[in-house]
Amino acid sequence: MPDFPYINARVRAMRSRLLDAGRLEELLALPTVEAFIQALNTTPYGHEVQEALARYPALQAVDAALARHFYRTTRRILDFADGRPRQLIEIVLLRWDLANLRLILRGKHGGARAEDLAINLIPAGSLNEAALRELAEQPDVPGVVGALSALDHPFVTPLQEGLAQYLETKDLFALELRLERFSAFHGLRAARGAGYNETVVRALLEAELDATNVKTALKLQGAAVDRDDKARFFIPGGRIVTPEVFLLLADRETAAQGAKWLRLQGFPVKTISDDLPAFERELDLALLRLQTERYLGDPLSIDVVIAYLAMKHGEVKNLRLIARSKQLGLPRDRVRKEMIGV
Repeated sequence: MPDFPYINARVRAMRSRLLDAGRLEELLALPTVEAFIQALNTTPYGHEVQEALARYPALQAVDAALARHFYRTTRRILDFADGRPRQLIEIVLLRWDLANLRLILRGKHGGARAEDLAINLIPAGSLNEAALRELAEQPDVPGVVGALSALDHPFVTPLQEGLAQYLETKDLFALELRLERFSAFHGLRAARGAGYNETVVRALLEAELDATNVKTALKLQGAAVDRDDKARFFIPGGRIVTPEVFLLLADRETAAQGAKWLRLQGFPVKTISDDLPAFERELDLALLRLQTERYLGDPLSIDVVIAYLAMKHGEVKNLRLIARSKQLGLPRDRVRKEMIGV
């Protein structure tokens, strides 16, 4: 049965094919989308680029190629694994299913077109490119839930349970909260165990739960709801953010106390900015950096896989950003500031 020493030897070989900073800078310097695509053809993404160009126009082809390449990368890693190592890797990959479903639900709630949603979807978990396309092509939120049910995905359970309330109130936040709670419970339960690898996976999920709770609490500061109503938005399972800290952060008058607690407990972002989108981006980048740093962790554990996936995901996001910048004619300095430095 392949274990992590075997898996990691192959993942390290895959890491050697990541694009270095110099190559990304060369791609950023190219003048047009067409020149970018031609250069991308000479990278490990070339096969997927050729496939996508046969079906889509330039920029859409880039999105499709990057998504397909990332998905194939995750399947390759799973093919190396079996038994408990494979189960743990699947738990890690399920985080992308959650992120993709959130994007699709928000898009359908707001009336977004499928092609607009595709820009940000990155298949990695059990929802492949075709499944995500089918979900994104649904006309509305109930259609997404129905399509997910046909796919027999575990995340359909909380969505089905909350659909009637959503149809009555149009409260997407409440529906997302059900999904987040179920995902947290599902992942932490599946990663139970006293072993080092289980502990690492739980720590990863707990850190992301803490981040989600902080983001939610800050959004609630301006909400016209009482303390008890705010408390129902807390998702248990994190390591740092308790219900009490959540409520401190959710109130402008006590937010500084909550922020002090976060700093003392080692939260990855030390200062909470008044600019919420900027803070959320800083927090997402900090979590990504923590994951990539695991590459220097235990070489015989899941650390290497988690770190590589974070690096690869950052690379895909950077390439999508560069492609968009060519179409929009954005200055290189501005794009460079937005890129993920992993």
